Order: sequence, then structure tokens, then C-alpha cells
Amino acid sequence: MNKKIVIITGAGQGIGRYIAENLDKTFDLLLISKSKNCVYVSKKINKFFGFQKSKALKCDLRNNKKIEKDFKKLDLNSYKEINIILCAAVVDRKKNSFTNYNDWIDTFKINFFSNISLINIAIAKIKRNKLKKIMVFSGGGAANSFAEFPIYSATKTALVRTVENYALKFRKKNLNIFAIAPGAIETKMLKKVKKLAKVKSSSSLKEVFKFVSFCLKNNTKNLNGKLVHIRDNISKLKREKNINYFKLRRVE
Repeated sequence: MNKKIVIITGAGQGIGRYIAENLDKTFDLLLISKSKNCVYVSKKINKFFGFQKSKALKCDLRNNKKIEKDFKKLDLNSYKEINIILCAAVVDRKKNSFTNYNDWIDTFKINFFSNISLINIAIAKIKRNKLKKIMVFSGGGAANSFAEFPIYSATKTALVRTVENYALKFRKKNLNIFAIAPGAIETKMLKKVKKLAKVKSSSSLKEVFKFVSFCLKNNTKNLNGKLVHIRDNISKLKREKNINYFKLRRVE
């Protein structure tokens, strides 16, 4: 068993799956998704490495009681370092979803409350100073308005502000929590987005993985509470004196 583990949600497909399949043997993995895809991905990873590097947890993160119960069964505190990468998300179901109250509720349950639930459980259940980094994928809907997918945009904006608040609240626990904007990635979600909105620029899964891998293996104290794009100059943050740099703020 490795001394470090990475917990990845939405690990059955897209960004979460790509990260899981490409992390080296430095880290053990706990893959979480609501479908059985995470089980398949986990078996594939273990077969490649020839040992049990990965475990899978099929669980709907909207079910707070279920995820808390499953967490109690996990021997996470045997690890020296625990990191979490939150990838699970959906966009608005259809063009006029914003007029449907239930669509707002469902999307917030998946994109916002499921993430907050897992973060809170991890903070409560994992021993002090073992939980090192929490990376939350926010998407472009947080940094700019997104008229074609207003519910998605609202959930991601709420996540980014929560990341900022949690960074302040738990700074004494030596926990780094930050949001990542990956750019437009060729996933199933992007195909749906392209039917209703124009995509100006794109990133590759390889670029996303390279950024996440760097963050896992290096000091990210300067990213705490911030929203950072995978192409941002991270080294510049060390010299930046503006405390609001890379944060949600009103421009005056």
C-alpha cells in the first residue's frame, strides 16, 4: 500500500477517468461514481500495475447518508496523505431547464451539494493534517456568465465561493482547497454544450492531467481559496501581492 491516496469523483468517465488512468504508482486510488464504470476503470488500473492500487465505490453522491456510511468502512487514516479531486458534474438538461424549479434542484444536488457533502464528511472523518488537498473542477461557468446553461453556471459559481470560504475556515488545518478551470475538454458534456453554445478555446485531457499531477506532487499553498485555469502562470501567484487575485470579486 502506498502512503498517499487520491479520491476521485466522477471517475467513471471524462476528466475523472483520465486522471485516474494516468496517475503513476505514487498514489493509491479510490474511484467514486454513480455508475459501475468506476469499477471497470479500477479493475483496468489494477491489471495494468499488477497490484491493487485502486478501489471503486459505486455511490450516488447525492445520497449523503449512504456516502457517510461507506466512508466509515474505509481505512483512509492508515494513509499519510489524502487528496480529493471532485470531477462529477452535469449541465442543464435542456434549453429551457432554467424555467423548471425541479431542474434547478436536481442540478444543484449533483454539482454542488454532493461535492459539499463529500468535503464535509472528509473533513470530519479524516484525522487532522492527513487531508492535504481538495481540487474542485469549476468550469468556465463560474468565471463568466453562461446564458445557455444558467443552472450549471450558478452551481459552479457557488462552488468557487465555497472553496474560498473553506480555504479561510480550515487554513489552520494545513488544508489546500482550490478550484480548477480546465477549459473546454472533449467529453460527453462538451458535445452537449456545443449544440447550444459556441466554444472559443479548448484544452486537452493531457493538459488537465499534467496540471493536476503537478498540483498533487508540489506545494500548492499559494493556490488556496483560488480559481485557477490550467494554463495560468502558477509561479506568478507567489509574487502576486493582490489578495483578491484569481478570486470572485466585483470590479469597480
